[in-house]
Amino acid sequence: MAWDNGPFENDEAADFIADLAEAPDWRAVVLILDHVTKAAGYLEAPEAEMAVAAAAVVAAALSEAALLPADHQGLKAELGAPPEGAARLAKAALARVVGPASELDELWQEGDGHDGWLTHIAGLQAILSASQ
Repeated sequence: MAWDNGPFENDEAADFIADLAEAPDWRAVVLILDHVTKAAGYLEAPEAEMAVAAAAVVAAALSEAALLPADHQGLKAELGAPPEGAARLAKAALARVVGPASELDELWQEGDGHDGWLTHIAGLQAILSASQ
């Protein structure tokens, strides 16, 4: 089981980026972001982990930062520019992930790495904000 504070350093996110690399399509990214922003009630950790990864894919496409895992650097070129509104949707999904009723945020609060995780999230949000 992988568990670290980077956007692709957990099992759900690693699976998400691997699946996206096999079939590069912005629809998969937008689908998870849209799902998380519209989810009512308690947000389960696996969905939140995939949303963070999806937001990082959008941020990577909009910046020069090396946000993608080393073995998926070519994904940025394969996907091309994100669809209109993707940055706004990614920011909303990240806000939901760190907000109340988020299992992933609760799990990070239970350990020592919450501040580091929030720093990664804030970095993604800054990139997404700069692109709007």
